[in-house]
Amino acid sequence: MFRAVSGALILLLAGAITSARAAEAFVGSIKTVQGSTFVQRATESVPATEGMHLLAQDVLHTGADGRLAFILRDGTRISLGSNSEMKLDQFVYEPAQNKYALVLDLAKGMVAYISGKIAKFSPESVKLQTPVGIIGVRGTRFAVALDAPRGAQ
Repeated sequence: MFRAVSGALILLLAGAITSARAAEAFVGSIKTVQGSTFVQRATESVPATEGMHLLAQDVLHTGADGRLAFILRDGTRISLGSNSEMKLDQFVYEPAQNKYALVLDLAKGMVAYISGKIAKFSPESVKLQTPVGIIGVRGTRFAVALDAPRGAQ
């Protein structure tokens, strides 16, 4: 009897820890999708859908007819234009511990950005990396268009 109860307790605790980690990994969600779009998560690529949760390290892709918009947990709003690729490289939003970080990696395409709370509380913690430089966010809104290098598809 004791073994059954202790086994059930261990499973319950393991489930709670797994749920906490899953909630912690959630960084935002997709709000709108148009045309050809997908999310690359580790080695898996899945079609992007409205309401889909995003995780740190996800890579968002849009095709020639694709566009998508998403919102992060801190209220940051990002839209990707056609033929874009962006990685959600790092996201930390822990106001109680005064920990903030948002690093986005734009490989190609167009992005429109509207700041959320991370940029308000810690503007130096927000960066948009590109192959040609790093943009430090100090304002609340901007847009960037990044052409693919010559010879690249």
